[in-house]
Amino acid sequence: MLNPWTFGGLSLAELIRRTARESWEDSVFGQGGRMAFYHFLAIFPALLVLLTISARIPHLGEHMKNVLQDLSSQVLPDQVSLLFQKMTDELSAHTLSSGQFLIVCAGAVWAALNGTWAMIYGLNRAYEVQEGRSLGRLALTIAGLTVALTVAGSAAVFLIFCSARLHLDAIGVRILEWLVLTALLALSFAVLYRFAPNLSHHDWRWITPGALCAVILWIGTSLAARVYFDHIDDYSRSYGHLNGVVMYLLWLYVTNGAILIGGEMNSEIEKAVANRHGAKQDPSG
Repeated sequence: MLNPWTFGGLSLAELIRRTARESWEDSVFGQGGRMAFYHFLAIFPALLVLLTISARIPHLGEHMKNVLQDLSSQVLPDQVSLLFQKMTDELSAHTLSSGQFLIVCAGAVWAALNGTWAMIYGLNRAYEVQEGRSLGRLALTIAGLTVALTVAGSAAVFLIFCSARLHLDAIGVRILEWLVLTALLALSFAVLYRFAPNLSHHDWRWITPGALCAVILWIGTSLAARVYFDHIDDYSRSYGHLNGVVMYLLWLYVTNGAILIGGEMNSEIEKAVANRHGAKQDPSG
């Protein structure tokens, strides 16, 4: 059984070098841009749905909005967080009829499914496999992964909401929030790397080097983006009032790229293991 933590016999430096080379050759950030576009289209309708449902539960709507805004201030650069908070204020003030609610849900689902499909395509390329699943099986995979990621995201918001209700000091709440985010990110990546690429025999693993790499890159790029946009250049001179939108798209772009880079790392480990086994079985060797 493959132990990915041996790196397939590669040194860490060699694994990183191969991962970087393959990521460049597979244009992971080009695919990340496609994913970012659909995720951008999905996020605000999904927030509207969440806030609409929360508003119908006594005392929950305002608390949920506050949790989402606080979470955005922890993860996103200041200008992006301000955009997010302004949007949640506007969305929470909307009153939707049943028909409008269904239309918003349909738009969010369409964008989310396309984002998942783009992720599957990118991970197939990372693992160097062709998409050979039947249309029905592929549709079920896309739907299942979309639901799984939605549940993971909702669970993160719910757990952070619960932590905010605990009598913890500010530092304790922040630590708990980041622990919840990190754990659910790792779980989401495990689900993606197991079920998204078209691999018939692929073991389930709770954590892989690629998943750890993706989590580190996600956290690292989020922190780096905060430092850059908050202290170096907030793009206001280039994009004016659209600077928050541009920064949000860039944040989605690099974080989606991190997911694909993690897949590239896992793929390089599996290729190294396959090459070692092939060499051992070669009688001429």
